[in-house]
Formats: sequence, C-alpha cells, structure tokens
Amino acid sequence: MSSISVISVAVLSAALLLAMVLNLALKPSFSAKLTTGCMLISLVGGLLIYGTGFAEVTGNIPLSIIRTLFCVFKMFVGINDYASIAASSFVSTMTGLICFWILHLLAFYSMASAVMFTLGAEALRYLRLLLSRRGDLTLIYGINENSIAVGRECVRQGGNAVVFIAENADSALIGDLNNQGMSVVTGSEAVNSDPKVLRRLHADRRKLTVYALGEDADEDLFYALKLKSGLSELNVPPENTRLTLPGAEDIITSMLQVSKDGYGFGYVHVYDESELSARALIRTCPPWDFIHFDENGRATEDFECVVVGFGSHGQAALKQLVMNGQFEGSHFRAAVFSPRFPEESGYIYAVSPEMLKQYDIKSFTASGGSREFYDYVAKRIKTLKMIVVCTGNEVTNREISNSLMLYLKRRNAEHICVIQCGKNGVRYQETVGSPIIRTDIYTLDLLSAERADRAAILLNAMYDTSDRSNWDKWVACDTFSKMSSRCSADFSPAFLKASGISREQMTAGEWNPSPEMLEVLGKTEHLRWNAFHFVMGYSTMPQEVFEANAAEWKRRKEQGLPCDIRITKDTIARTHACLIPWDALDELSAREHEVTGRVIDYKQVDINNVLALPELLRAEKGATN
Repeated sequence: MSSISVISVAVLSAALLLAMVLNLALKPSFSAKLTTGCMLISLVGGLLIYGTGFAEVTGNIPLSIIRTLFCVFKMFVGINDYASIAASSFVSTMTGLICFWILHLLAFYSMASAVMFTLGAEALRYLRLLLSRRGDLTLIYGINENSIAVGRECVRQGGNAVVFIAENADSALIGDLNNQGMSVVTGSEAVNSDPKVLRRLHADRRKLTVYALGEDADEDLFYALKLKSGLSELNVPPENTRLTLPGAEDIITSMLQVSKDGYGFGYVHVYDESELSARALIRTCPPWDFIHFDENGRATEDFECVVVGFGSHGQAALKQLVMNGQFEGSHFRAAVFSPRFPEESGYIYAVSPEMLKQYDIKSFTASGGSREFYDYVAKRIKTLKMIVVCTGNEVTNREISNSLMLYLKRRNAEHICVIQCGKNGVRYQETVGSPIIRTDIYTLDLLSAERADRAAILLNAMYDTSDRSNWDKWVACDTFSKMSSRCSADFSPAFLKASGISREQMTAGEWNPSPEMLEVLGKTEHLRWNAFHFVMGYSTMPQEVFEANAAEWKRRKEQGLPCDIRITKDTIARTHACLIPWDALDELSAREHEVTGRVIDYKQVDINNVLALPELLRAEKGATN
C-alpha cells in the first residue's frame, strides 16, 4: 500500500472517530454549528488548493475549474486527488501538505457528522416516541424556554413520559430535548389533536396531564379545545385527564372542564401570569416577615409598601399585599406610582372599589425613576417595609430596582425590601451585592394544582362534610371558593410568625395559645377575611338589605318553604354583613340568632379558623387525595 493510501486511511479513520466522539460529547446544537463550520472551511480551502494546483499543473483554466469542482465534491466522501496536484508548489511543501490533509479531514468529518447526526437523531427520536408509550403521559403544547423548564421538571419527577407538541421545531432543538429524555411530535395533525396521533401516544389508555404553554394564550386555548374534541372521539375517561393553561379562570374553566352537560377534562387549572407572580411575591417576601409581634401575637408596627407600575402585574401585586398585609395592631399603607395610572386603573376601580376605599392607598401619576417617587421614598424611608417594582418590562424593572437599591444603600436603608415582579416570577436581592433569590412561576409548585393548591385543597376539605375525596371536593368548587381557600392557606405562615411557634412545634401538638392570643389572632383572621372580600369586589351589606333578607327568611319559615337563603350574604350584589369591625360581630350574631334561632358566633368562626391551623399543617404532610 502506498504512503498516500496509508495517509488517506488514517485521515478518514480520524475523521470518523472525531465525528463519533464529538456527537456524543457535545450538545446537538453546538455539534451542528461545528459541523457547518468545518464544512465551510473545507469547501473554501478545497477550492483554493485544488484550483491553484490544477491551474499550475495543467495551465488550462476552464479544465482546472471543472476538475476542481469534482475534486472538492469527492473530498466530502473521503476521496482525495493528491496525485493530480502533487507537482504544484503549494502541496510540495510540508505546510501545504499538512493543510491538504487537514482540509480532507474536516470535509470527511463534516459529512460523517451530518450523516451520523441525522441518522442518530432520527433513531433517538423514534426511540423516545416508543418509550413515551409507557407510564403516565404528560403533553406539553409549545416549545419555549418556560415550557422546556416545566418539561425538565416533569422528567425529574419521574413516572411519566413527557411529549412536546408543536407545529414545527428545529432539528437541533428536537435532538437536545430527546437527549434530555423528552419526545417531540410535530405537524398539523399533532397540533390539531388528530385521534391517530393520540392513539399512537396511547393517550386513551393512561392518565394524561396537559400543559398548554405556547407563546400565545389564544393558541393555547385553541389547542386545548381541539384536544378535548380528540379525547372525546377516543372516549377517554375525563377523570384520567388534567389540563393547565393560561387565561381567565371564570371564562375558560366552563369551556373545558367536564360537566353534566358535556365532555371535558377532569380538572382544568387556569392561571394568570400576573396573579401567579404576585402569589410568588408573597411566598418569597411575605409581609409578616417584616413585622414584629408581641407575646400575644399583636403587631407592634405598621406595614407600609410601594408598588411601582400599575398594569396587570402591579394590580395583582397590590391585591396580594392588601390580602396578606393585615394584622391586629398594624395599619396598612400603600402608594402606587405609575405614569399611566389614570389609563391603567379603570378596571380595578370598577371591580374592587371597596379595596381602594377601605385601605390607605395613595396613587401618583409618576414613574419609579421620577423625582416625585424618590421624594416619597425619602419622606417614608424609616417606615417603608417593601417596594415592589412591576412595570411589565423586565429591563425597566431591573433598572429601577438597581438604582433604588444603590440609593437605599447610601441612605443606610437596606431594611427596605426591593423586589422585582414580572411575567416569569420574582427576583429579590436583600442587599447590594448579596445573592439574587428567584422564584419562577413556570414550575410545578405553581402550575400543578395538586402542588400549588395543596394546602388550599386540604383547607377546603375541612369545611366540606361530604364523603367525596379531597380532590373531588376541590374539583366541585367554584372559582370564588377556590380563591378563598388559596388566600386562607397562603396566610397560614403569618399565624406561625405572630404566635412565635414553629411549624414543627405546632404539628407536634405544642399549640396551646392563651385566650388573649386567640382573640388577637382571631382579629387578624377577621382582618384578612375582610381584605379578601374587599379585593374580590364585596362591600358591607346595607342594613335595609339585611332586614329584607331577614323578612324573606321569616316568610319562608312561616309558609313551610325551604329557608335556603343567606341572610348575611348576597353573591349577586357582592355584599356581606360580616364585613364590619371585629367589635361589631357580636351584635350581628345576635341579630341573626333573633331571626333564625340558630346559635351563631361570628367571632368564634374566626377563632376556629386559627385553632384549625395544626390540623391543616399536619394534613399537608399526607396525600392530597
């Protein structure tokens, strides 16, 4: 065998080995870029070496061009034409010879790598789809940074096959997802939930969890509707299916959840990014962490905050702060800064007017970078607890927060919490230079109903005496009741902080509060309950409405009709007689007792909610169902 042949074999072997090693070691996206780069280098280099070589050896330019093109093409299948240009001046040198073989190495590597990547990716994709037919099935509609984060968490959770659904996807991205243990199904049949695709995935034979997380909320809804139709055609039992998607819960749930009137998913969890971010805000920096309490659980200081920005995120943040910032002994104060406040505030004035009337909330038509804003902060610097920046723009949030934190550092006021609240969650840095704490919303802890609403599901079950499972009780709840349970459950840590007892102590049975503490915590619970209802658009029931309800109740009683009306509550007009100060509850209890004869103690109702805390915390350790 000639030396040229030996070198050729060595080069080809090296190229093949290199392709195998790099395809295994590198991420598919990077491997594809490397392959493209090598292909371009070898193409340009081959044209130069063979072009100048043939021109020099033959002296015939047209023939040299034709032969050069053929030789360059052959480079990519492992064939060299060294003998034809061996007499040229360039390859006659050691440097030229080395360049010649390096270019052939890169050419064959790029071709081998491309073939290997294509065949390997298809083989892996097919294997992933085969494996996705085992275990429970998780379908994720849309491929983006947020949905991939959820997919990874589902894979880590185990026990389920994760399959992405998309109209189309980059082959490198598909390969990357395959390598992480997830499958991808693309095409119009997939996004339109063709029964053939669903059968291939065995969606009709196992439990199905769906996350519609595309970039467009409308497209997510349309996908869910098409999937509902496809599952109905396959007669998939609704109880085997659960769906999570963005939108308005009151509007979307009835369209998609199973009911006596039609087919649907067994449970539909609808989320709003701004509301989830605001809920993450309370989990990350709850107001009670910035309040001191005395030995009886009474707050010894006020809670004062600022909200910068009043779009959907700002309004959601303010609502959560109102609901979670009420403590006996404390005064709640908030200021809202937004240059577009008049244009942005119409909805909240329309749906939550009492919230803005009942609480000390001031508004300023100014930005978080304005002089008016910094003047306000300077004036309240000793009493402010928290500044929430939620302009709706992540870059603006960061700029305002960074400037503000530097200002507070210079004023020796880093006790004020500055937190960014946006579409992906919250970002909080305790002091300048300290680690950034992130609470993302695209996690199962906030998107999975069983995990996000775990405590709320248990709390709701405590007040439902039916023999249904906790989950079935939750599924049967209306939106308002779910939100009420969520709000109450989210506030539970506040009672731990106020009482000075740990979660472990309370669950171990060391919960024996004094009568003084029980009354104080009962007052705090009543303040929290009032705040929730004011935020939800309720107002105090007028005296004449209570009397009219009482008269109607008596009439039904006298005529032997069902007395199924609530004297103290009107869900249509959104009024409630209990939205009054703590000290007025005894009189209301007596008035209702006088009408119905039933023993009622509204103060004790609030205290009972506090007493039930150990049971709730212990139940959280068990299963949801």
